[in-house]
Amino acid sequence: MLKVIYMSNGTFGIPTLKYLIKKKIKINYIVTSLKKYINNKLNFIKKLATKNNINLINSNDINKKKSIYKIIKSKPNLLILISFKIISKNIWGKIKTINIHPSLLPYYRGPCPINWVIINGEKITGLTSFFVNDSIDNGKIILQKKIKLKKKITFEKLYKKLSKLTPIFLKKTLLILKKKKKKKYNIKLKNNIPYSPKINYYYRKIYLLLYNESYIQNLILGLSSISPAWCYINTFNNITIIYINKINLNLNLNLYKYNNLKIGYLLYKNNKIFLKTKNYFIELLICRLFNKKKMNCLDLYNGLPNKENIFLF
Repeated sequence: MLKVIYMSNGTFGIPTLKYLIKKKIKINYIVTSLKKYINNKLNFIKKLATKNNINLINSNDINKKKSIYKIIKSKPNLLILISFKIISKNIWGKIKTINIHPSLLPYYRGPCPINWVIINGEKITGLTSFFVNDSIDNGKIILQKKIKLKKKITFEKLYKKLSKLTPIFLKKTLLILKKKKKKKYNIKLKNNIPYSPKINYYYRKIYLLLYNESYIQNLILGLSSISPAWCYINTFNNITIIYINKINLNLNLNLYKYNNLKIGYLLYKNNKIFLKTKNYFIELLICRLFNKKKMNCLDLYNGLPNKENIFLF
């Protein structure tokens, strides 16, 4: 009989936990945050555990002796990690432990692969199941699934899609483990294998002097609506932050006669707002000022004073 311990934080692992419960797989413990809310969202993993009378272990205590003792004493066959942190060798060294990572490893190891595949303009991504070892996202690969990325896919849509694909992917992974089949992956490696570091404040900054229009669009698409791309805006000698949530690159207007404008200049034309970029222009659609509500960029522009001297940097 399969007995598992399920470790997951956030929302990505919810469909997989629902699948395990539906299939009546014995779950000895669920290891997750015990907070009621995570990032202002209800902690559904904790709620599911409580609803189904499954014992909980606080994810903050996972590498403490007491938690390790509980896990080993419960005698699970398998530990399943999805969207979780690094666990001690005292756990994975004694119990078979697998992780499901939302990228095609070894590409985009690290905490934010879904963001970075979009930001870097990749054409494909996918899921990888592997055995956990002492190197981050670098264990022996069990199974991979490729998916093509649609044009202009957002972080939220890709996150949701991969999350929904994970339960069936786990099912196939478990079948491979049960049959003890070995599958070889002939992965053609690039010279530089991209990593996916945590998205911090500076990664989200739009550097208008450095980034071309396509990269700016990818950056905006690849960030969550909660933590969007940003730059500074100078309005009437007042510098503040502007967050940009949506832009348009497919411009119907010919703006080449304005191409000598300074990078960062805001141009009002045909009831639309255009931002002068490194090579041409982008149309600003949705944005917000620091500590303000998200709104149409045209409405924001109309509410600003001294429109002749507005520029972004």
